[in-house]
Amino acid sequence: MNANRIIDMIVRQVMRRLVSRGVDKGFDLADRMSRKPGEKSAPPHDPETARRMQQSANQQRQTLKQAQRMTRQMRRFMKF
Repeated sequence: MNANRIIDMIVRQVMRRLVSRGVDKGFDLADRMSRKPGEKSAPPHDPETARRMQQSANQQRQTLKQAQRMTRQMRRFMKF
């Protein structure tokens, strides 16, 4: 496998993640705009969905903590 294929693979993965996040944000924005001012988003109807949403939120929180930790470590070694 040459370097060009590896770079293409990485770019494809990054673009896939960016596009999916953008689509998710767009749907969230459309949902917020379609609601009336006093309404909140509808809670999940079944407990399984609520549990999965909670797990996803916890996982995102952990990922963010790891990224912050890595950034702090990188800043120690990089002088700007």
